[in-house]
Amino acid sequence: MAVNPVTNISIPQGADFSKTFIAKESDGSATDLSGYSATAKIKKHYDSTNLTSFTVGITSSTGGVKISLTAAQTVALDAGRQYYDVRLVSSASTVSRLVEGMAFVNAGITT
Repeated sequence: MAVNPVTNISIPQGADFSKTFIAKESDGSATDLSGYSATAKIKKHYDSTNLTSFTVGITSSTGGVKISLTAAQTVALDAGRQYYDVRLVSSASTVSRLVEGMAFVNAGITT
């Protein structure tokens, strides 16, 4: 797998959220994620113990990893800058980080 990119995302507070990332090899081709599992989390600070876990789905053949939060989860997030990452675990228990970055939670008026 290629080096993990830093990708900032924007999450609307009080609304459903989803984003799909594609795992790629160094030659640009999609990584076959057969046998992989994934986790993704968001928290206010790197050392914070308060976190929210994304629901994660993998489409093995296309290298797609979809993260999502429900409206109930996003309304509970503090508005402003937070941090997230998506980790992959291979069938051989090798852990890698697919993507990481800042998540900007945009405050909602109607929540």
